[in-house]
Amino acid sequence: MNYESFDYSKKDGVGHLILNKGEEFNKMTLNFWYELPRVLDEIKKDTSLRVLILSSTGKHFCAGMDLANFGTLGSDEEKKDNRPDKARTGEVLYRVAMELQENLSKLEKLRIPVLCCIQGGCIGGGLDLATAADIRFASKDAFFCIQEINIGMAADIGTLQRLPRVVPEGKVRELAYTGRRMHADESLECGLVNKVYDSQESMLMGIKEMASEIASKSPLAVYGTKAVLNFSRDHSVNDGLEFNALWSGAMLPQEDMAEAMMSRVEKREPEFEDIAEIKEYGKAKKA
Repeated sequence: MNYESFDYSKKDGVGHLILNKGEEFNKMTLNFWYELPRVLDEIKKDTSLRVLILSSTGKHFCAGMDLANFGTLGSDEEKKDNRPDKARTGEVLYRVAMELQENLSKLEKLRIPVLCCIQGGCIGGGLDLATAADIRFASKDAFFCIQEINIGMAADIGTLQRLPRVVPEGKVRELAYTGRRMHADESLECGLVNKVYDSQESMLMGIKEMASEIASKSPLAVYGTKAVLNFSRDHSVNDGLEFNALWSGAMLPQEDMAEAMMSRVEKREPEFEDIAEIKEYGKAKKA
């Protein structure tokens, strides 16, 4: 499929999703939110993919929500001709927030790791997007900002839930209460990003190298690792251990393990099959 807000390509098991509105600072427009779940569903169904790179164009990674699209949502200006009561207005805003949250959660729930490249500003909704990735890299000009407090609201589509699981809670609270910018060196120090590069170009080269390395591993093993890590993050140690044991009991990739060991003995690169496709119900029924 072709998209207006994204460029998407794939090669050798590596998908690359690019925010392509750099001249507009990659603001999250209504079209962005319409296309994001659709491109992620396309990626989810592609069993040849083993890792996804998320990057953007232009000076800034993402300037967050496009207030021109969302600024009057639920306001008197929007509903002056037909004013519902406050409860109904609040319920509409609740549903909108839940839908946006779900769209970003689709990124986090992909079976494949998501590697995110950040240059320039990663602001507001952009930070919500980045925190839904598995691993983040930054160029030295990058900065991060929980912008919502600066416009009179609390962040509400993922940052306040995911960021405390990546960096110390005290740091999150400082950023969330003040709305100040955290620059690349500080983001590296607190663990938000794994590495800082001199330029966007060198960052993309570095992240493509990591993506290729991940793509060379057993796709079932990588999928299982991500599933167990995500589950364990959100549950107790005992629950995480039990989930880990159940996963291994159900989906231990014995053929991939044998191939990994044999390739070591034979001093060659291992070759792993893609995960199996899900047959469409109608086709499966006819078969």
